[in-house]
Amino acid sequence: MSLRGRVLDILNGPAVARIRFRFPIRGSHVTIAPQTFHHVARAIRLGRVTVRAPTDLAAGVAAQYNDVARTRADGTAVAANTLEVVSAAGRMDGAYIVHESLHAAYDLLRTGLDANAEEASAYVCTALYCRMTGLPRPRWANGPIYANAAEVAKTLLSQYQKGDPGIPWVGESEWRMLRAGVGLHPVYTSGPGGILTGWLLGQQYTHDG
Repeated sequence: MSLRGRVLDILNGPAVARIRFRFPIRGSHVTIAPQTFHHVARAIRLGRVTVRAPTDLAAGVAAQYNDVARTRADGTAVAANTLEVVSAAGRMDGAYIVHESLHAAYDLLRTGLDANAEEASAYVCTALYCRMTGLPRPRWANGPIYANAAEVAKTLLSQYQKGDPGIPWVGESEWRMLRAGVGLHPVYTSGPGGILTGWLLGQQYTHDG
């Protein structure tokens, strides 16, 4: 099966079909549901989002969504709305794909939320996917962001297990801890996902569809 086909299988698969939660954002809220990822899958099938193998991602980066065009290190171009994926063979690969696909959904839907909340919600999806596919925690929750995301996921999964078909809210304290963990991490602190730039000032990633 092609890389594109494996990505589509993940986005239309049983784990993603269970992902649903809400989180607060500046007096309103954002809802994440299976349809969020199905929208990305449709965009891939229609050619609005391209899935491709990367050639120049930084070491340790397994997937990346490019909302705007960029130029690779060798001078060649990568088009906008491109999902670059190293592998889609394992459960951790699937978790990375779900994470980056949420970024794609926010872009395609032109969702207006700050970059810190965007990253935090993507990590929640990563944690939920890992938990629901039975990936042992030591293999993925090995840093402060993932550990905080795991706590958010734990609260959501307890709601899922009650059999309530509704869309649960993230736990308030767990969500704030995750947002703080993202905002203080060296990868994000000086960019749009930082506490000052993203959480307090509301800076966003590009959402141009």
